[in-house]
Amino acid sequence: MKPTYKEVQFFVDQSLAAGHPIKVKLVTEIRQDNRKQHVAIEANGQYYIKDDATFLRFTERQEAGDVNTIVKISSHGVLILRSGAVKMRQVFIKGKQAIGSYESPYGSFELLTDTNNIEFKPSKHSHRKGNLFLAYLLQMQGDKVGRYTMTITYEEAK
Repeated sequence: MKPTYKEVQFFVDQSLAAGHPIKVKLVTEIRQDNRKQHVAIEANGQYYIKDDATFLRFTERQEAGDVNTIVKISSHGVLILRSGAVKMRQVFIKGKQAIGSYESPYGSFELLTDTNNIEFKPSKHSHRKGNLFLAYLLQMQGDKVGRYTMTITYEEAK
């Protein structure tokens, strides 16, 4: 049985209370038809390891409001949870399709993520530094949205 969004959120909130401070940079490239768009954010957050998973937590400042983001990286794949101005659940498993969800004031939508590549590279010198790369095709409600790449770089805050 898969845990619910609230159960994962509660677990992560409790676990990350003792997390290590980090700086995060998230860069997303979106390709739709012949258009290309880059979105970049920088934020302060927390880093935590639990069992075989690495957790990153940070707040994205967006026009619509703050979005709390949790990234869980494990040998099984990557889970990204967002809450706040938007509520989103995305699952990334290399070479597979995974169903997620997106909720906004305009309604709830099913997401289908077809992940081509996942590369997680923690620093050899410090586990509190590294980067995560994702490449995937995204569909919403059965319609192709575009081809995405996402790079999350993090390092211990000084």
